[in-house]
Amino acid sequence: MGRIAALLVVCTTLLCATEWTLRIGGMHCIACTLAVKKALLGVPGVQKAKVNFKNESATVSADESVTLRMMQDAVAQTGYTAKAILP
Repeated sequence: MGRIAALLVVCTTLLCATEWTLRIGGMHCIACTLAVKKALLGVPGVQKAKVNFKNESATVSADESVTLRMMQDAVAQTGYTAKAILP
């Protein structure tokens, strides 16, 4: 039973994953990207974060419990801004 429950958790997490694209303001270098990536990965529910300082953007994969406000607050604590890019 333990394996089945674990498999259900993994499947549910993958099915409920959401991808966000964020415009990150204030980044100028690779060190900036590392700070933003660390902040985003510190948000509970964020599974992946790819940050690009040249494009001033981040692509974040997260479960459905993650909100834009949670990510914005985490990024703001590093001294940068984050806004959602709508498709």
